[in-house]
Amino acid sequence: MTRSLLRFPLFYKILVANAVLVALVTVASVATASVAAARENTSIAMLLGAAVIISIIVNALILRLALIPLKRLEETAARVQEGDLSARVPESDLADRDIERLATMFNMMLDSAEAYRSRLRDVAVRALTAQEEERRRIAQELHDGIAQTLAALRVRLRVARAAEGETRQDALESISTDIGAATEEIRRIAQGLRPPALDMLGLSPAIESYARSVAEANGLRIDTDIVATDGMLSPDAELALYRIVQEALSNVARHSGARSARVDLDVANGTVQTVISDTGRGFAVAAEMARGGLGLFGMQERGAYLGGTVEIESTPGGGTRVRVTIPTVETARHV
Repeated sequence: MTRSLLRFPLFYKILVANAVLVALVTVASVATASVAAARENTSIAMLLGAAVIISIIVNALILRLALIPLKRLEETAARVQEGDLSARVPESDLADRDIERLATMFNMMLDSAEAYRSRLRDVAVRALTAQEEERRRIAQELHDGIAQTLAALRVRLRVARAAEGETRQDALESISTDIGAATEEIRRIAQGLRPPALDMLGLSPAIESYARSVAEANGLRIDTDIVATDGMLSPDAELALYRIVQEALSNVARHSGARSARVDLDVANGTVQTVISDTGRGFAVAAEMARGGLGLFGMQERGAYLGGTVEIESTPGGGTRVRVTIPTVETARHV
């Protein structure tokens, strides 16, 4: 019964409480007046009863006006729940500072959610575009590179069959060399799609190997201090962390202008913590995110998907630091 009574609307709770209070005060006043007069006075009792009724009515009107802002807040929340994402709590001259602050925070929360949804839609469109662009690039490489090379090798092989002596031997040697080059090209394309070192060696050696390849290809110095994480992360988490490091080092090579960078990976407090830092030109993180930095947002989304965080710290002229924190399998199991 107590729970049922407490579930009544706030308006009726306050009204009933005030009505009971007014009635008790009135009864006490009547009793006091009766004792003092030492006789019954019907007119006084009726007057006091009318005063009680009038006070309750006035109290109800005041409460109704005072609770209008909360009613509008409730109606806005219901509209949002029904799918009207453009609904906002209207301003009210009747709202006190606390309710006005609550309405403002609610509207800000809705605005943030709308901005986040808009960014997600933008990222989804860009991701699809990037995916199609990557497919087009791979198809182009296969067609213009591997396919043409194999077609040319087929023609050369036919010519070599017709040759004799040293000419035939030299032609076969040349064909063998070109087949080896085509094989390496296919291996390079496959590595871009899925790093084999991640499956063969594990996360830590794969990150070290990728850091070396980026350093050699771009003339950078990339120092690494990476501990083993065998079995600490799920396969999905390992791939996501590898892609985050890959994106961060790719940004270092393409945009930072740095001559040195560093990758640190450690395990602490039930999490795998990775820091990718450089001494490059840096950038304004907020401005870049506002412009729709797909790579930065993608790193954060990968981390959030795994229940972790990706913090990007950078200032113009001050270098960049990307800090990735991902819970281990054991930690995630107990959350």
